[in-house]
Amino acid sequence: MSAPVVVAVVGGGASGCLATTQLARSVAVTGRRFTILLVEPDGVGEGLAYRTRDPRHRLNVPAAKMSAFDDDPQHFLRWLRRHVAVDFPSGGFAPRQFYADYLRHTLEETLRAATGVRYERVCARATDVRRHGRRLRLTLDDGTSHPVDAVVLALGHGAPTASWAPPALARSPRFVADPWRADAQPHVPAGSDVLLVGAGLTMADMAQRWSRAGVRLHVTSRHGLLPLPHAVNPAPPLTAPELPDGPVSLARARHLVFDHIRAAGGDWRRAVDGLRPVTAELWSRLDAAARSTFVATTMRRWDQVRHRVDPAVHAWLEQRRAEGSLVVHAARVVDAQETAAGVEVSLSDGSRVLAAAVVNCTGAGAGVRTNHDPLVMNLLASGLATPDSLDLGFATEASGRLVTADGPRPAIWAIGPLRRGELWESTAIPEIRGQAAALARAVVAALPGPRVVRRVRDPYGLPLTASPEAADRYVAGLGQILRVRSGAETLVAEAVAADPQFALGQAVLALLGAEWGADVDVETALRDAQRHAARADERERRFIEVVAARIREPGAGSAAALLSYIQAYPEDALAVSIAVPTIAFSGATEIPAEAWALVEGLAAVYRDDWWYRGLLAFTRQEQENWEEAAELAALALAVEPTAGHAVHAKTHVHYETGDHEAGLAWLDGWISTCGSDSSHRAHFAWHAALHELALGDDSAARARFSTQLSPPAVSGVRALIDSASLLWRGFAAGAWTSVELGPVLETVPGTLLVDPPTPFVGLHSAVALAAAGDCRRLAQLRRSAAARTSPVFTDTVAPLADALMHLLHGDPDRATDALIALPGVERLGGSAAQREIVEDTTIYCAIQANRPNIARSLLQTRLERRCSPRDVHRRAQLLTGQQAARSSPTE
Repeated sequence: MSAPVVVAVVGGGASGCLATTQLARSVAVTGRRFTILLVEPDGVGEGLAYRTRDPRHRLNVPAAKMSAFDDDPQHFLRWLRRHVAVDFPSGGFAPRQFYADYLRHTLEETLRAATGVRYERVCARATDVRRHGRRLRLTLDDGTSHPVDAVVLALGHGAPTASWAPPALARSPRFVADPWRADAQPHVPAGSDVLLVGAGLTMADMAQRWSRAGVRLHVTSRHGLLPLPHAVNPAPPLTAPELPDGPVSLARARHLVFDHIRAAGGDWRRAVDGLRPVTAELWSRLDAAARSTFVATTMRRWDQVRHRVDPAVHAWLEQRRAEGSLVVHAARVVDAQETAAGVEVSLSDGSRVLAAAVVNCTGAGAGVRTNHDPLVMNLLASGLATPDSLDLGFATEASGRLVTADGPRPAIWAIGPLRRGELWESTAIPEIRGQAAALARAVVAALPGPRVVRRVRDPYGLPLTASPEAADRYVAGLGQILRVRSGAETLVAEAVAADPQFALGQAVLALLGAEWGADVDVETALRDAQRHAARADERERRFIEVVAARIREPGAGSAAALLSYIQAYPEDALAVSIAVPTIAFSGATEIPAEAWALVEGLAAVYRDDWWYRGLLAFTRQEQENWEEAAELAALALAVEPTAGHAVHAKTHVHYETGDHEAGLAWLDGWISTCGSDSSHRAHFAWHAALHELALGDDSAARARFSTQLSPPAVSGVRALIDSASLLWRGFAAGAWTSVELGPVLETVPGTLLVDPPTPFVGLHSAVALAAAGDCRRLAQLRRSAAARTSPVFTDTVAPLADALMHLLHGDPDRATDALIALPGVERLGGSAAQREIVEDTTIYCAIQANRPNIARSLLQTRLERRCSPRDVHRRAQLLTGQQAARSSPTE
């Protein structure tokens, strides 16, 4: 067996943590053996930015934008809510100490899940990298060295330069040259002044650190510009402008930026944030002279509008400024003199400050040519690295690989601030995490070993016949499916694009098109899956056959094939998801107890897995075991707050137990945060609207329909099952006096309405067509259902259509009798809350037929199941009306 590949990540701050995390992710899907050395003498995850333990030092970006992963933007926010505060706002600015904890935790979790990856922490400082045959040798300051196959330089920000400081100041014990690394701090008694040199983000942190009662702060910088705040309620970024072809002059770039700000109506924050997707490309179009001019003339202003602070920090600075405990100077330091009372600093505006301490807040250090880090100096001296044109960092290729002075390229990559000269925006987390993912793919692809490994596996251990890149995308897409989140089809499509012969991926793409309504050419994807099936293994071929049967020959035969497949491969969580009728797929069982038995029988396979717990929670709520369902859902959500099945189970528990106010509040909070990208967001909105109808808040239910359930936001089968059903239920319950289903049904394919694929869809088609007064298509549906071989279609859907035809023909009395006698409603599929539409329709027909006893009896039975203020009121109305009729004289 060949020796494992060894990659050294030099630097354990944010850049190093993210690079190591992405390397572990990329390696895990290849099945190769990898050793990752993380070389960091201090705390992992901290670096310059996050080593502070001062809770006043906040992130300069809202929590919702600080995820470690581009494909999971809420990851950090969920971590905060799990480990810090359950209600931490998405727009809140977390203390920076928590971000270091988050980076460490994320790295640890990734490494635990990364099969084949060995991780070693090296507590030392790297001093040199040299060629070592076909490999590299990394030398450390403890005298040891390591042969490695690749090096990732995540050195972060260099020490700030103090070249601006006059000699007397530089020698003074009251001068803090590096505020983040200082071993000792000058004594600052009450009544003293402190001078902060530099007015950027470092100053904001140091102002909070040094501020105390009786101490006045002075801030001086060339421009005297304090950091600007983020908006309290930020508008979404403006769409990035199109860049002109070819090189761009600095004047043209400035015009483009100012035009973009004008297009945002003067909202410069929205405009600047909207430029982020094209900033690196725009920077690359500037020549060396233009970049140099920008750094000399415009950089400080750009940094001020681009890198902003927590509004609360800005307000604190302005308050200190207003009360006089913070004084701002637009001036340079020109001289200094040590005195017994302090160091007297002269500024270019003519003022003098007698300071007990002078703190260097000028930020990032000098260029790499004047950098005193032994590793940087040795890399430049050996020619393994070259400075970029501005001397801000190293010259790199697009992937971050270093450009050498001459000779073959070494397997050395850079990430973060070292790439600022090439990319300009290379210090914020959103940019660094993107670099980390791209760098990891490039490193894995460049290192020795096979590019495609046979035994790539999914999260539950099933092998995938795919390239590493395709498997990575597929596994991410599978995660979205299991969480019931949007974006799965995009990720699976990317997997297929990366490996066009990935037959399983093609089959899953076809499945998402057929059952999730994804924008997929279902037949083409299915044909491609079958064409490439010979390359797949036996399990994958059987799955492709199951999907083909489900799409082309739906019915008992395809359902039996799926259940047989699960018996052979119970670890296939996707197949189980398809088979169990919940929110995600229509299922493969007609009797609820069959689905319950399937889920319960998998306990030994999945144990305490979050996805399985969510599915089991949904089963328990269907069994009316509310307490256990709620407990299982809570356990799943504690691990994965976006777990769709757990959320669905918790939602049903609230509804079925009549806990409408709490259920509505919780669901609204989840929809606006973790559920904002749920693929079935409309269904959760439907659940929230049911709470509003039960509470009698009709205007809220109608408003929710307009904003969350009306076309074009919802279309296809979801519009039928959620939107159309809500309109009818509200009308039947008296929440509104008319129902207009035309716009909703226009988004539903006509064949779905008259020839539904499942009895559950048939139920909603029948009710929707009746609500729309569409006798012709309701009759078509009835004929289609009666011609099926499934007894649920013939014995339940067809009679349901007959009953609704009676209602449309003006005979609610016959409709009521037919609905009361309707058999097999529990076999229609879906949840009890969804099938309740039959009961709602029966109550409506009974009232129209002037049979209040039946309507009241149905309402009473429902109220015995759960509380509902609306149903209490409706039952009272029926009782009052009946008593009034009894007491009125006969004619």
